Amino acid sequence: MNTNTTFLDAMRSAAVTAGDARGLRFYTNPSDSVFASYASLDHQAQADAAALTAAGYAAGDVVVLAFDPGLGFIRALYAVFYAGLTAAPVPVTATRQPEVALRRLESIVADSGSRIVLTQDAALAPLGLAVGDAVGVASVMAVDSLDGRADDWTPPAIDAESLALLQYTSGSTGVPKGVMVSHGNLVANEAAITSAVGLTAASRTVGWLPHYHDMGLVGQLLQPIYVGGDSVLTSPSQFLRRPLLWLRLITEHRATHTVGPDFAYALCTRLVTDEQLAGLDLSSLEGVITGAEPVRIATLRAFAERFAPTGFRADSFIPAYGMAETTLLVTAKAAGHPVRAIPADAAGIEQGLLRAPADDARKVDLVSCGPPAEGHRIEIVDPVTGTRAADGEVGEILVSGPSITQGYWRRPGETAAVFGVIIPGDDHRYLRTGDLGTTVDGELLITGRLKDLIIIRGRNIYPQDLEQTAAPLLHAGCLSAAFEGSASHPAVGLVAEVDAARLADGDLEALAERVRRAVSEEYMLPELGVALIRKGSLPRTTSGKVQRGLTRSLLAEERLPTVLTLGFDRGAVA
Repeated sequence: MNTNTTFLDAMRSAAVTAGDARGLRFYTNPSDSVFASYASLDHQAQADAAALTAAGYAAGDVVVLAFDPGLGFIRALYAVFYAGLTAAPVPVTATRQPEVALRRLESIVADSGSRIVLTQDAALAPLGLAVGDAVGVASVMAVDSLDGRADDWTPPAIDAESLALLQYTSGSTGVPKGVMVSHGNLVANEAAITSAVGLTAASRTVGWLPHYHDMGLVGQLLQPIYVGGDSVLTSPSQFLRRPLLWLRLITEHRATHTVGPDFAYALCTRLVTDEQLAGLDLSSLEGVITGAEPVRIATLRAFAERFAPTGFRADSFIPAYGMAETTLLVTAKAAGHPVRAIPADAAGIEQGLLRAPADDARKVDLVSCGPPAEGHRIEIVDPVTGTRAADGEVGEILVSGPSITQGYWRRPGETAAVFGVIIPGDDHRYLRTGDLGTTVDGELLITGRLKDLIIIRGRNIYPQDLEQTAAPLLHAGCLSAAFEGSASHPAVGLVAEVDAARLADGDLEALAERVRRAVSEEYMLPELGVALIRKGSLPRTTSGKVQRGLTRSLLAEERLPTVLTLGFDRGAVA
């Protein structure tokens, strides 16, 4: 039984139980990798923590970690935990908009009150920063420059309530919010993941998710440390360049577990050739987690069918649900059981009711994300009245349990409103997730996001459904965003990326019309405006999710690279 109180305990335990035999391996490219054992990470962290302490950093201080993916980030995270400090990871990977990344870094440094930004090599060069520079009041320091002695390290006086992470949200508008994750939250959630997914010290995980995002940090990086198992990692950019690499690493290292969003499984299904398939062996996989975005049963079935010849088992899929405010995992399907998809009447869902579809009715398949993790509770409530929803009703998802984080950093008002919800007649305090769903046989079904909901003539329409209808008509790799209109715009708007260089003007108009007709007819919309924008320019969060509200605002302000509009007052835009 794991008796860790803090995540530092888990790191030290891994060093003792695994020593130099197991650890973390990072692939910088498909043929080159570097390895750090748990024993070596422990020894280095003691020296680095001693250096941070000697430099005057103490409990309560926030250290911003600005790294490209790799072992440098892992070393820095270890150093911060061993010094009893709080880590605030930020994305700095090269971007086409370095000024946006710089503003985000500056806002997080200012919001967190950090006096130090730890980095490595030239990670901040794309942002115009170098070691020795300052970001606000924070000094930029290279982790490689920490010069301490392990013998000088003293374990910090931290406990379960001590703050481990400031997990900054994507910040679709305004300054990102820092979610306060305690050591107790981390330990509780890693224990929940371990139990739900079936991980042990003998497990070997493979992944590529961003290290600064909750799913990549807590679920992919920290989880194997918690159980002392082997971990094989690469970067998101390596995966996006070569999706096959993910599957090859699983094959080569006989991975037992992996994790990814829905789009990653769809991308592999579409791009892996028959010849490449013949070189894969996915039979070692016991748990394949899918989350972070809507889980689509069609994606899971297509992947399972495509990779069945490699030994992949469909029941290894684990649909899961979680968010930064819950540390990570809230619910998960048990490994080794078939994924459960419940067909529902689409019109019923739009009315807030779960009911079986008639033979000739439009239906949606809702994928079960499993029961709550041990020690956690889920309630479905009316988002307006806050009272419990009746069986079969769709409402807002509320969560309570030991993984619920401490709130938003320096935002007591928002913390009280989001983290302190009380249901009449219930003594528990709940987190408002902002997500809509319902439960069947104690298992959670997600229907959509409350703030993105499109309400038309009493119908609740989910934007991801409209986007999924448009997807087959768009070029490969192009995304769309649907949103509710306004008095000066159509009832519903949809902005879609397009590779304009591949289409003549007449083809653009025809494409926009096909998209408008397909979406408006399937969902019986009174009106639909379609805007086509350049490929790769749809606003996304740092974790890759489409920002629908920001898309709507930028379109209204004419700040999107629009190549054509149809059904909006402005008409065609050159």
